[in-house]
Amino acid sequence: MASSEPQFQMKVEHCLIPNTAPQLPNVEFLLHIRTSVRDDHGCVWQDPWQPDTQEEIVVLPESVFGSELHRNVISRRLLEAGWLDQGHRELILDLGFSVSNSIIEKEKEKKKKNQNNNTSDETLRIIFRVEKIVRMEYYDEFDLEATAMELSMQEEPKPVPATIESIQALKKTKLVEGFGNGDDIECMICMEKLVSSESEVVTCMPCSHLFHADCIERWLNTCHICPLCRFPMPTDAGNH
Repeated sequence: MASSEPQFQMKVEHCLIPNTAPQLPNVEFLLHIRTSVRDDHGCVWQDPWQPDTQEEIVVLPESVFGSELHRNVISRRLLEAGWLDQGHRELILDLGFSVSNSIIEKEKEKKKKNQNNNTSDETLRIIFRVEKIVRMEYYDEFDLEATAMELSMQEEPKPVPATIESIQALKKTKLVEGFGNGDDIECMICMEKLVSSESEVVTCMPCSHLFHADCIERWLNTCHICPLCRFPMPTDAGNH
């Protein structure tokens, strides 16, 4: 009997977009997961009942892109989507980040060659496009309406706050050299300027995203997940 586990395929795409903060050596990253169905004849078609899962676009410093922390976040998303084979998942991620690093180096070389030209600065966006393929026989095509009704009646999961200790342990920092004076950077919670003076400090999450201290503390006292990349902070949920 065929396995009920879905099959996964991943490809790496990239594009260039206008850079709104040219002083930042950033790479944008997007994880996109699409569910498809394989029928008895081997044909694969997109499942109209399953919307695509598309992460928020994450802006990462080049030094963070492909780091162990970044890989762990992506691996966790794929595991949540049903990619259970850890060996295969990690192998594909190895290849994906290897291809991505080659793309980054090529674009940096192009930028060096064109630095004397009057061309607008652009940011590189790396996209991991993942296709989740499910066999048709594991779909209950007669109960779609009942399933939709059941899902609509389910309560939204309640947010879980981060632990007080983990919030208090967050690093406080000034914007380092290369991040400018903060005029072009906003706290993505309150949407106001991240810093208003050179002496002002901000709070850094473990995922490297920066916020006003009071903004991220209020957020984490309600929800333990980073508002930009969904990086999970420790919680007390397992102790209750």
